[in-house]
Amino acid sequence: MSDSRKQLGNQGESLALTHLEELGMKLVCRNYRWRGGEIDLIMSDGSVLVFVEVRCKSVATHGSPLETIDYKKRRQIEKCARQYLAHKKVSADICCRFDAVGVLLPANGKARIQYIPDAFRVGE
Repeated sequence: MSDSRKQLGNQGESLALTHLEELGMKLVCRNYRWRGGEIDLIMSDGSVLVFVEVRCKSVATHGSPLETIDYKKRRQIEKCARQYLAHKKVSADICCRFDAVGVLLPANGKARIQYIPDAFRVGE
């Protein structure tokens, strides 16, 4: 991944994190990595553990950032979330959900954030 692309992604994640915190969520973990995957943000929303995929683009000529979360990516996020739950020994009673945040960061413009709570469910 190029440095500029990585920088764009980091900036998008930071904006997404700020947005979610403004909505009252709390950061649990950022960039949880496990072989075969990564979860950008893990947040708590009250008693719910939220796994958040953040997608960032500088232009929307080929669709919105959220349109890049395909079936394969959702499966990867699910597997990584399962690993996180097992590794951290999270109680089976904890409710979890998968959210998505799309950040459009044009070079000369204001960032636009699109947040979708409960963006997908396991197996969808």
